[in-house]
Amino acid sequence: MTEALQINLDVPIRSVGMVEETGGGSSSRAASKKLEMELKRQSERVMALCSAMETASRGLEAFYGEAVCSQAECIARLSVNIAEKILLREIASGNYDIAKIVAEALKAAPAQQDAVVRLNPQDLEQYTQMAESNQIKPLCGVTLTADSAVGRAECVVATDQGAVEYFMKEHLRRIGEALEALQ
Repeated sequence: MTEALQINLDVPIRSVGMVEETGGGSSSRAASKKLEMELKRQSERVMALCSAMETASRGLEAFYGEAVCSQAECIARLSVNIAEKILLREIASGNYDIAKIVAEALKAAPAQQDAVVRLNPQDLEQYTQMAESNQIKPLCGVTLTADSAVGRAECVVATDQGAVEYFMKEHLRRIGEALEALQ
C-alpha cells in the first residue's frame, strides 16, 4: 500500500500543472528535434527551387531578347518585301497619284526653275490629262518628258544643279534601313 503524503504550504497555490514522467520527456524532445530538422530540410528545398526558377527566368528572358534581336533584320526585310508587293499591285492597278509624286520630287530637287521631269509614258499621259482638265495646277518652268526607262509611279527631276530620282526601290531601301536601325 502507498502512504498518503501531506504537505503544508505557507502561501496559496497559484497554478497547477502536470509534470511529465522522466522517461517521456526525452521522446518528446526527440520528436520536436525531428520536426525541426524536417522543417529545415523543406525550407532549404523551397529556397533551392526558388533559386532555380529565378535562374530559369533570367535565362528565358535572355533567350527572348536574343531571339528578337537576331530576327529583327529578317523582320525588317520581310516587312519591306510585303510593302513592295502591295505597292507593285497598287501601281499595276493605277492606284497612285502621279501629281503628288511629281510634286514631292520637285520639292527635293536642288532648283525648280528649268527643271526637266522624266516620267513613264503612261504617267505622262495621265498627268497631262489631269492638267488639261484643271484637276492640277500646271507647272511653271518645268518640262515634262516621256521616258520608258522610268517605271510607273516614279520620276526623275533633272536641273542644272543636279538630279533627283524618285524611285520606289530607293524609298523601300530607306524604309528597310530605318527598320533595321530600330534594333
